[in-house]
Amino acid sequence: IAPAGWRDDPAVRAAVEERVAAATAAGMKPLVERYRYRWTPGCPLPERTGRLTYRPEPDDEVILDVLRRVHSATLDAHARKAIEGSGGLEAAAREELEFFHWCPSPREWWRLAYTPDGEVAGIQVPAHNPSGPCVGFIGVVPEARGHGYGYDLLVECTRFLVEQGAEFVAGATDQGNAPMAAAFARAGYPVIQEWVHLA
Repeated sequence: IAPAGWRDDPAVRAAVEERVAAATAAGMKPLVERYRYRWTPGCPLPERTGRLTYRPEPDDEVILDVLRRVHSATLDAHARKAIEGSGGLEAAAREELEFFHWCPSPREWWRLAYTPDGEVAGIQVPAHNPSGPCVGFIGVVPEARGHGYGYDLLVECTRFLVEQGAEFVAGATDQGNAPMAAAFARAGYPVIQEWVHLA
């Protein structure tokens, strides 16, 4: 864990690089660098775009199908690592679903997003983890990409959590996931930390 913009401070950069080098020498390999975000009431609350409709989906098999579709073209390094393992796409989707169930927030909060034509555009999971309210998951199916729907899903997730009384909302994405990083920035989420993940 490093402060936002850690590469800009020579002393902090040296300290982070020293820790990464020690972990690498111990046999670990860098997997991905991530941005950690935190929305607070001091940030603007983004307006819903109205382009998608959101409905709860009680059937885990339907959720799994959407997760498989999302992960079939994912930019997320952890999901890609799971896909490259022996379980492939199925294992990656099931790991995600297990995480959703692990979160102590209600199952009823999970939402599938639909286009005006009634097609599934993606999934958003407002959640609570042990640290508090968070963006549990945002995913757009491949055939709905290119329309900026990740932003719509993030806004819906944020506003839903605020409507449930959240005083902050945490989120994270890989630095290489440019569309999601852009959605967080557009939604007014400041980067509060950067994570260097090793595996």
